[in-house]
Amino acid sequence: MAQYVITDGSRWIMRNRNGKYVPTSCEALADTFSNKAANNLYNNSLPKALKSVFYIQKIDTPPDNVKQITQSEVENNTEKVMVAENIQKWINKITDLNGLATDALHRKEELCEELSFVDRELSDINHYIEFCNLNAAQGWKAYKMIKERRIKRRSIKNEIQILNIILDKKISDTVTNEILESMSKMDKRTYEPRVMNELFDL
Repeated sequence: MAQYVITDGSRWIMRNRNGKYVPTSCEALADTFSNKAANNLYNNSLPKALKSVFYIQKIDTPPDNVKQITQSEVENNTEKVMVAENIQKWINKITDLNGLATDALHRKEELCEELSFVDRELSDINHYIEFCNLNAAQGWKAYKMIKERRIKRRSIKNEIQILNIILDKKISDTVTNEILESMSKMDKRTYEPRVMNELFDL
């Protein structure tokens, strides 16, 4: 990124301890700016007396003995979020979560079919009892058939209730995909120097 100073040829603008921009004859103390920041400072913060003699100048070379960091170095030396071990742990959890809603929905559909089948069985047994005169042994068998199916029915309904709780929490593929997408964008972040622009060649 190109850097700029505000100079009159022999003096440079620097920010003093009080936060005011003043001239200095020491080039090493000169503040450097981006083009936008230099123009903003020049137009809005310099007194008219300084404006009349100072101008914005681009710096063609970085300061002596300072190796500027390139964008490539920033990218290559920054840990990638999506492959970091501590982040991968959460990605695995999210991936597992990603199929939860789908699995829950499919399981609920299966259970609803099983529940419907058990209800039809119970209806058949009840009509069998209604239309037949059963002896003690037959009545006992009918009772056992009903009890077995009522227990199975209760188990199915309990599982459906748990699945409804999960599905009501809106844990969807869309939500988990949004989380993964946001995490992947973290590897595409850029850095804009706050103060020491001379260290970066971005």
